[in-house]
Amino acid sequence: MDNVEEEFEDTAFIDESFFTGESPAEEKKEDSLNNMLQSQYSPKQLGSIAKFIEPINGNSPLETATKFFEESPDVRVLPVEAYDRVVGFIDRKTLEVSTNTFLKRLTSSNIIDYTQKTEAIFYASDYIENILKKISDINRATGIVYFCVFDSRSFYGMVSLDDVLDRISEIREQDLEKASFIQQTFFPHEDSLQDLPYRIFTWNKMANALGGDMIQLYKLSDKKSIVGCFDVSGKNVAASLLTITIGTFFTSLSLMNYAEKNPVKIIAMLDSYLHKIVPPGNFITAVICYVDFESRKICLFNCGHTTTYMLFKDSPEDERGKIASVNPKLPPLGMGVVKAELEKANAGKRPYIAYDIRFGLHIDMYSDGLTDMKNVDDIRFEDERTKKFFASLYDVKDQNVVETIQKQVDDWTGTTMLPDDITVIDIRF
Repeated sequence: MDNVEEEFEDTAFIDESFFTGESPAEEKKEDSLNNMLQSQYSPKQLGSIAKFIEPINGNSPLETATKFFEESPDVRVLPVEAYDRVVGFIDRKTLEVSTNTFLKRLTSSNIIDYTQKTEAIFYASDYIENILKKISDINRATGIVYFCVFDSRSFYGMVSLDDVLDRISEIREQDLEKASFIQQTFFPHEDSLQDLPYRIFTWNKMANALGGDMIQLYKLSDKKSIVGCFDVSGKNVAASLLTITIGTFFTSLSLMNYAEKNPVKIIAMLDSYLHKIVPPGNFITAVICYVDFESRKICLFNCGHTTTYMLFKDSPEDERGKIASVNPKLPPLGMGVVKAELEKANAGKRPYIAYDIRFGLHIDMYSDGLTDMKNVDDIRFEDERTKKFFASLYDVKDQNVVETIQKQVDDWTGTTMLPDDITVIDIRF
């Protein structure tokens, strides 16, 4: 296919932990007392990671602690008791420094003299994320890495800064996995893509666990539907929350059996809805394809999005196909401007492309992550390569479309990180 531009004119069961935000702790080979104590608390509470160690009397000679550490190589810290309560701790490193010479061993006294006093009180019921800053501040100010944990007035166990950071990492990873799962549920399911009078193939890869790209399929009837490719400004959690607002908009219309079938009115309503939600300074680009098999028309609304390509061959054997670029005629969604632009439009100057459905017509939509992806030489894929790729994709058989898109991305990026989310939609008539 050559790159001749053509101007188109108007003619089951779910794990219960998913809802609680907690996952069952893996069984560890610890003593039964630690298992019993830790099981009383949520994985998000300090009590779930604190380890009970029998306190040592502060009036005992230093050799008592030395002997304990020699007999317990896995123990790094000992809680120290004075006046029937835990007042601090002595760690293995401090002990080694205090007894590393004969003179020091000769002059060493009781454990209490080398005890690091408790800087702050932490409770087993404390939520780890809430006390992380306090623990980090103490560590930066004093270098302390071990902390005593209490249950009411009783000593509960010891916890280290590494223990806290590791659990925070686990919690956030689990939260991201669940958030990613939720976000993906708003993407069209495979069975919904099959139940259409045309073929549609989608591919998406987020640069991070959560992203700002979204695909939507909204069926107005058996012969009318809307396909949208959305890209939220920004990345990660904030962007993903805005993609979910898009998903909830179309899901709500489906559940309510919304009677409106006019794509212009639906897009205007979407813009008004997003205008109330999208924070100032943010926006959502989109290209929305309305397909009407009753009138055999398609309409393309490009709202500040990347170029959409329409490709056509007169016959499968034709080597000289035609390709047209559909550039933005509308501003991005979420600023309240799209609705105004659509309402003031008239038949003589419409801010969208209308075209007859023809057998063999392909429409390719994508997010700017495709053009922005870089190879190992730091070279962007850019617009011209994107255009050539879709021209070559035209002749790819249906069953190989998704695989071909995946291979193109993998071949170009290699071992490099994706700078942005990538979404590709290939619609075939």
